[in-house]
Amino acid sequence: MSSTFTVRPLGPSLGAEVLDLDPASLVLPETLAELEAALVKHEAIVMSVPGLRPEQHLAIARYFGEPEVHTFYPNLGNGFEQITVIDSRQGDRADMWHHDESFLPSPPIVTMTHAQILPPCGGDTCWISMTTAYDRLSARMKLYLEGLGAWHDMNAPMTAALRQNVVTHGRYVEVIEMNRRHLHPLVIEHPVSGRKALYLSPTYTTHIDGLAGPESDAILSYLHAHCQHVHFGFRHRWRVGDMLLWDNRSVLHNAILDYQPHQRRMHRTSVFARGASRA
Repeated sequence: MSSTFTVRPLGPSLGAEVLDLDPASLVLPETLAELEAALVKHEAIVMSVPGLRPEQHLAIARYFGEPEVHTFYPNLGNGFEQITVIDSRQGDRADMWHHDESFLPSPPIVTMTHAQILPPCGGDTCWISMTTAYDRLSARMKLYLEGLGAWHDMNAPMTAALRQNVVTHGRYVEVIEMNRRHLHPLVIEHPVSGRKALYLSPTYTTHIDGLAGPESDAILSYLHAHCQHVHFGFRHRWRVGDMLLWDNRSVLHNAILDYQPHQRRMHRTSVFARGASRA
């Protein structure tokens, strides 16, 4: 199969730009298969598609799996309920390191965001390659982490949001009562590439199962600091019309909140593996 576009790496460990893409071929099976291969290899890929229509956005998402209708973010509606609207004017923010919805039994496998309105400066998003972070651990640390699991809980960021007056107390109680928490291995294996990756975040990961509190805190603190190494990361400066796809299984991301009072509006879709449990 001949290539339908070229790929230019953007970061030392992850991130690549899709170039020479014919918009008319975007949702063809062969193009989507190549995009998937590029995503697995580079973990986050960006393409400039300012004319992308909602139906095309959803077609890309459905290629990867089952698009999510988000629990509380607004969406485009009218057949496009799976396209979430993330708007800073509504108080929406994601300025913390996290895997999307890692508190679920089977979190989304891919997330894709299309830039609609951007501030005049700022508003970049950063990613960390958790496969590279794992690779750079010592052999002794890898052995120590083998078989350990950590709890991911939505309560911690909701408590922080309540303290910062980002959410109402009613919304806070509603989310807490959902009891959204799950135990995941600290080291996972990517189902396509076979690479091992650390699976944790300072946002949702509360503690390592079975360890004493001080030991769990010390190990998590070390791992969070280790993952911040500059060579593991990629930072994207958005342009209107950029569509960025990232592999939620193998990267953390952080949308930097440095642009207020200007507006930042994105259309986002998270995709679950087909048949995955979301309870």
